[in-house]
Amino acid sequence: MTETTESKGKTLVKKFFSMNGAAVFVAMIVVAIVFEIVLQITHAGSSSGLLFITPSNLMMILRQQVYIGIIAFGMTLVMLTGNIDLSVGYMLTFLCSVTAKVMMSTNNTFLTVLAVLAVGLLCGLFNGVLVSYVRLNSFITTLGASSIYSAFALIVSSGTVLVIDANCAPSFRALGTSSIGPIHILIVWFVLVAVVLGLLLSKTVYGQQLYMIGANPVAARFSGIRFKKNTTIAYVILGLCVALAAIIMMANSLSSNPQSASGAEMEVILCVVLGGCAVSGGKGSVWGTIIGVLFYGILSAGFTSLHMSQYLQWVVMGAIMLFALSLDVLQSKGVKLWKRK
Repeated sequence: MTETTESKGKTLVKKFFSMNGAAVFVAMIVVAIVFEIVLQITHAGSSSGLLFITPSNLMMILRQQVYIGIIAFGMTLVMLTGNIDLSVGYMLTFLCSVTAKVMMSTNNTFLTVLAVLAVGLLCGLFNGVLVSYVRLNSFITTLGASSIYSAFALIVSSGTVLVIDANCAPSFRALGTSSIGPIHILIVWFVLVAVVLGLLLSKTVYGQQLYMIGANPVAARFSGIRFKKNTTIAYVILGLCVALAAIIMMANSLSSNPQSASGAEMEVILCVVLGGCAVSGGKGSVWGTIIGVLFYGILSAGFTSLHMSQYLQWVVMGAIMLFALSLDVLQSKGVKLWKRK
């Protein structure tokens, strides 16, 4: 009886760790506990109770990562195909400027949302066509596109900070500041995009084809999968995700700095990689990306609570990304990272 219980326990543990993002989930819990212990030691006698692991603090961390998370969900689809998009940071900046400009000109929520989604779709289509049909390297292509979007952001904003009037259409403000019951609207957007794209990957033929394209593009081509079209659609979905992030970001902050989101692409890629998505493609999930986003948010909030400088945080985050990418490359080459007894 005992052996049967132990074997079932081992089987459940194996199944858990075989899930995408399971190891990162455990690491996230451990890191949160470590931050809590360190803060309790450094703030001994000044306060009582939990300092870091509190419901309000965790909800605040999630709200701060909503914009990065929504873009990371779209990036997951692109990286599943074995490609990448380094332009999402400046694309976000550009679309924030477009949101501010249209809203300041029309004060119409519907026209603003429609215009920004259309521009985001065109940005994604532009990247997707160059990568899929023109067959340019995704790294170089999107790196060049980031310069274009950066220039567009400066042109639209005239190099200045655009500020939307606080008395603008209430429906626009509601997109980023309202609540549904006790749940903030930003978290609703985060969950909604995660559910839609999660179902797209797990329950549709298109989602399964993305996995096949990334795992073996040659076999996918000969099996009749339209890899060019599917890859382009993945880039279009990413562009729409960036547009949605820009809309709710502007609805929340009402100001757009033409340089505010530069570097966001590294945060997005780090979240996706931490979630277990292989850079070479064919492996990953929206569930894993959610864990990656939360893990990144806890790391960032913990370092801030410990009064770590922003520059040192970048060093640590860069080291974590290099470590995660190294593990991914080693595993893709068949290197066993540990030996089983």
